[in-house]
Amino acid sequence: MQKSTILVELQEFMGNDRKIAESAWTSSFDKSKREQKTDAQVTDIVQRLAKDGHSTPFESVVFRFWIRMPIHTDRQFMTHRIQSASGLSGRYRTMPTDFYEIPPDVQEILNKTDKGSLIYSDYQWLCQKTIESYNNAINHLKIAERTNIINNSEFKRAREIIRGQLPLSVFTERTSIMNLRSFANFQKLRGSKHAQPEIQKVAKLMLDEVKKANICPIAIESLEKKNWLL
Repeated sequence: MQKSTILVELQEFMGNDRKIAESAWTSSFDKSKREQKTDAQVTDIVQRLAKDGHSTPFESVVFRFWIRMPIHTDRQFMTHRIQSASGLSGRYRTMPTDFYEIPPDVQEILNKTDKGSLIYSDYQWLCQKTIESYNNAINHLKIAERTNIINNSEFKRAREIIRGQLPLSVFTERTSIMNLRSFANFQKLRGSKHAQPEIQKVAKLMLDEVKKANICPIAIESLEKKNWLL
């Protein structure tokens, strides 16, 4: 059984700082005048938009992320409804069989109690046993399909239900498409020190990917200075 970790990839994006500025200028200038604006003017308008909380132009930038995280973290992620999301299907794919280990901070909490080591070992054992049971069931169903005892549709139907025994610590995968306005809201809530460490890590990795791609550095810097308030 392998340990695993949270992963984020920025797969695709649309827009940049200039597109944000052009969106804002639509109300004031025609297309030819917008195209004549300098980089300095783009910087100025994007900074002012962030400062004054004019949020709509920031929707001109769109990101598509691939994220691998525990199911319990994915549940938190999916409370952010202003996104387009697609998730791993237990019907069409066999679920990953690695689970999120109890992190060091929780181990420290458990160590303060008289049952800490038992709780830790029970967690490990239950995760491993349920995953083992799932794998055994899937292997049995595959054999049944190969020998024509069940058909492919029946195999997929059973696989989707059998996944129900897996713990919430098992990893899943998701693709999320969100614009910069939604991204700022996500960063404000999930990058906060009050958020759970796992979803904080997702937020940080998403931000790292955006910064690395250098998509809209003026907007990102301006929004970050405002603690992502839009």
